[in-house]
Amino acid sequence: MRILYGVQGTGHGHLVRSAAIVRQLRELGHDVHCLISGRDPETFWGVEHFAPYTALRGFTGTVRKGGVRLFESIARLRIRRFFRDVAAFDASGIDLVVTDYEPASGWIARRNKLPSIGLGHLYSFRRRLPLPGVTRPAQFLVGSFAGLYTPVQRAIGLHWHHFGHANLPPTISSEVRASERVDDRKVLVYLPGEDEEEAIALFRSLPQHRFVFYRPVDEPREAGNVLVRPHDRREFLADLADAGSVMANAGFTLPSEALHLGRRLLVKPIRSHPEQFLNGRALRLLGLGKVADRLTAPVLERWLDSEPPVAMNYPDVTHHLARWISGGDWDRIDRLVEQTWNEVEWRPSHDAA
Repeated sequence: MRILYGVQGTGHGHLVRSAAIVRQLRELGHDVHCLISGRDPETFWGVEHFAPYTALRGFTGTVRKGGVRLFESIARLRIRRFFRDVAAFDASGIDLVVTDYEPASGWIARRNKLPSIGLGHLYSFRRRLPLPGVTRPAQFLVGSFAGLYTPVQRAIGLHWHHFGHANLPPTISSEVRASERVDDRKVLVYLPGEDEEEAIALFRSLPQHRFVFYRPVDEPREAGNVLVRPHDRREFLADLADAGSVMANAGFTLPSEALHLGRRLLVKPIRSHPEQFLNGRALRLLGLGKVADRLTAPVLERWLDSEPPVAMNYPDVTHHLARWISGGDWDRIDRLVEQTWNEVEWRPSHDAA
């Protein structure tokens, strides 16, 4: 098959998952052309894994000091240019479009009446999940937006539980490997939207722990028990492998990797971000991690003194997905869902079905 694969560039997890699936589809003999949008592909980790690719502007958002800047994000939209790019794209000869929440490829599929599959965490909200509290408005917003943002014929969600729907376990990169020696005092931190100096001051108030703080900086620097590091995939994975605890926003990929390895997890949802709000509710329901709206020394102390969870050891969902796509029987998702969850030994502390 000739496959157009849409890669969302605004999140690291999209890139990691897409690179793995694209590689396996090519190994299965398919001609895969990637379409990347969201930001300049030269700033991506491992952009060479997607070649050949087409880069389009797409859409992105603005996050600062732990919150979404709604009006700035809207001001950066270029809707006319987006639909001009969609109309100008040559889709001749394409047999299938797969998108990891990348909008242009979804709209190209719709415009050219091509079979299309959406893969990703956000598709899990296209059916309401039994989450605690007042979550229906956020679920409606995220689920409805997913259908408009990337219109696809078949949507496959990824989540920490199937919730009784066609959701698969998280995809875990083959690069994620546990270390034989875990340093329980080491804390991996990935909070790109937080104020750097405020966060460092907080971490320095807990000198019994070492914080490795990944930031968009040019050079590493040390501030007492805090090591600030620039983004580097290899170093990040090495720190993830032996850190006893992981602190991040309430996205999906990094928390999933931490759960896969059995690392103590604390998430701080980005304010005004409905997906992260819902992820926080899911983690609380399933008993998988600590959720904090504010980071304070007492909150971190209690979390760091807690027992680490059991490693989830998720199955190779990427392998199952690539073979399912290659097989062409795209209306039979039920077998894929059953097969993957049967390989997960963990069961939630609450009934999430």
